[in-house]
Amino acid sequence: MILSSGLTTGLLSEISSESDLPTVNLKVFTYAELDKATRNFALANRLGDGGPSHVFMGYIDERTCRAASLATGTPVAVKRLRTGSNLTHDEMLSVVNDLGRHVHWNLVKLIGYCLEEEHKLLVCEYLPNGSLEDHLFIPERLPLSWETRLRIAMDVARGLSFLHGQRIIFRDLKAANVLLDSAFNAKLSDFGYAKIIPGVDPSHTDPIFRTRASGIEGYLAPEYLATDQLTSAMDVYSFGVLLLELVSGRRAVQQTESGIEDNIVEWAQPNIGSRHLLDKIMDTKLREYSHEEAYEVVLIASECVGEKAQRPRMHKVLSALEQLRPSLVPAIASSSSAPVASSSTTHELSFRTLPQLQCPPSTIVSSREALSPPGCCCQVI
Repeated sequence: MILSSGLTTGLLSEISSESDLPTVNLKVFTYAELDKATRNFALANRLGDGGPSHVFMGYIDERTCRAASLATGTPVAVKRLRTGSNLTHDEMLSVVNDLGRHVHWNLVKLIGYCLEEEHKLLVCEYLPNGSLEDHLFIPERLPLSWETRLRIAMDVARGLSFLHGQRIIFRDLKAANVLLDSAFNAKLSDFGYAKIIPGVDPSHTDPIFRTRASGIEGYLAPEYLATDQLTSAMDVYSFGVLLLELVSGRRAVQQTESGIEDNIVEWAQPNIGSRHLLDKIMDTKLREYSHEEAYEVVLIASECVGEKAQRPRMHKVLSALEQLRPSLVPAIASSSSAPVASSSTTHELSFRTLPQLQCPPSTIVSSREALSPPGCCCQVI
C-alpha cells in the first residue's frame, strides 16, 4: 500500500472558525478534478484500502496541479474518505492544516485536499517503492541491502526526531507506515493516531495524558498498554522494534510452527549483548553486512525497548545511528531535522551497559493504575 489507509484524525486541534483554516499553502482540488485524475477512481488505480478510506493513484500537472494523463502527469496518491464518515468539515480542515504545517524530508508530503459536499479527500505525494513492510516480509521481493536498511533506520529516526521537536507523538510506527521513494529514502506516513503533546515541555518520561491504547500489537510499549499513559517514549519503543525488524527480517509478532505468537523483543533478548550470537539475530537473506554496524544497531534497539525511564530521546538515537556511517547522512538532514532540546535529565545512550529489555505483556492489563486527571488533554479519536 503506497499510502496507509487510516485517516489522519489524530492531529485534530481546537479551531474557532473556518476562516482560520487552512493556514498552509496547499492546493484546493475540486472533486471533478480528482475524479478525472484517478480515471473515475478506477479499480485499476487503487493502491490500497482499509479502515475509513481508499487510496488511489492519480496524475496531476506539476505546474498547474490540474488533472493530467499518465503520459503527461505526475503521480500522486489520493486518499478518499468513505461516505458516512463521522469526520466533520471543520475537523477535516483541522487535519489538513496540521498536516500541511509540519513539512519535513522524512514525512510524506501533503499536496492538497478536497472538501466538497460529502466528499473528503487528501492528495499526497506518491512513493513508488511502497512500504518497508512489503520489502522486508514478502518473500518474492529482493532483500534490502544492509546499507539501505541502515539508511532507512536513519530516515525514520530523523522523521520521529522532527515530530517530537514539534511536540507530536506519532503513536503508530510500524513497517507498513514507512514508505519508500524511488531511491529508497524512507518517509513516515499515516498520522491517524498522532497526538500533539500538551504544554511546552515534551517530557519523555513523565505521563503527559491518558488516551485509549491504539496501534499494532508488537510495536506498543508495555507501559502504554498497561496504563494508557502516552509519552514520546512510546515512539522510541516502537522504533526499537522496527530496528529489530530491519536487522532480523522478522515481524514484530509472528506465529511459530507450533502456532504460538512470538514477540520479536522476547525472541531477540537472549542473543543481545554478545558479538558471537549476532548471527542468530541477523536476517539470513543478508549475504553481506558490517558485523560492527549490525552489532551497534542491535544495541541501540535494546536501549529503545528497555525500561521506559532509561530509553533515550529520538534525537540521541538519530545521532548514534548517524555516527555509525556518516556518509549515509544526506546534506539536507542538517537543516531539515529539528532535534529536541536536551536537558539535564536526558538519558544518554550507554551501549556497553545493556538495560533489561521491556517485553510487552501477552494480554492487555485489565487493572489500571489510578491516575490523576491530566492538566490538558488532546481530543481523542
